[in-house]
Amino acid sequence: MDFQEFLRLAISGFVGTFGFTLLFRSNKNRVIISSFGGLLTCVVYALSCVYFDHELMQNLFPALVATIYAEIMARMTKAPATPILACSIIPLVPGGKLYYTTYYFVVGEMENFYDSFIALLRIASGLAVGIILVSVAVHEINRHKFKHIFDVD
Repeated sequence: MDFQEFLRLAISGFVGTFGFTLLFRSNKNRVIISSFGGLLTCVVYALSCVYFDHELMQNLFPALVATIYAEIMARMTKAPATPILACSIIPLVPGGKLYYTTYYFVVGEMENFYDSFIALLRIASGLAVGIILVSVAVHEINRHKFKHIFDVD
């Protein structure tokens, strides 16, 4: 991937996420935060594509970074992390892969359908595992941080 393609991917991630935040009717304070999350997600995705050949790994690390970014921004802005995360991972949503998977199924090309479906499952698994790992870690950190409040000794 050359620098021009990398730059084009990063800018399109920012602009696409910005448009989605407007469509999502996100809070005006979170529009720029979420858009930078989309940019960050695209940059990490591009780097993951350079280092990994597997779809799961190419989507796992951007999902991890996007979730960490959403949690940090949520703490800084005193807002929920979910809307920031939902907008920040928009560049990772496998819309084209889902379209072609459905297309191959409808036209009866079962071998192409199977290959596309497995790739789609890998992408979705990478996104889900990345989000879950960070969310569980943050939940456990918060639970242990406030554990002394609920303990009656």
